[in-house]
Amino acid sequence: MAIWNNGYPASYQPMYQPQMYQQYQQQQTAQMTPPTIRAEIVQVDGEEAAKTFPVGAGATQMLMAKDDSAIYIKTALPNGQMNLDVYEKRPPAPPAPVFDPSLYVRRDEVEMLISAALAAQKGATKRSDGEVK
Repeated sequence: MAIWNNGYPASYQPMYQPQMYQQYQQQQTAQMTPPTIRAEIVQVDGEEAAKTFPVGAGATQMLMAKDDSAIYIKTALPNGQMNLDVYEKRPPAPPAPVFDPSLYVRRDEVEMLISAALAAQKGATKRSDGEVK
């Protein structure tokens, strides 16, 4: 037996969704999708070639050295000026060494070791008959 809800059976689902719900759903989908940037990368011989590469006013062009040593981003401003950003390729930095305190000696320990060594040296310089060298 079907249960009636507001004059409709409980299994009834409307064929349409309210317009506000559709707009909310579209906004949520748009916010979750990160922007995608598609870029054309042009290979050049080096930084000088990147400086002379023609770029239209108000446009930006990504360039890469043929030997993969650097990436250049050239921007032509509407007033005629050019900006060239250079990103040089380098190996990743080595990890920072881990501090191990057991490899180090504190100052007070050094002073104690020195005084013990001096006392041992003085004791070794005495002869068995009590004379000092």
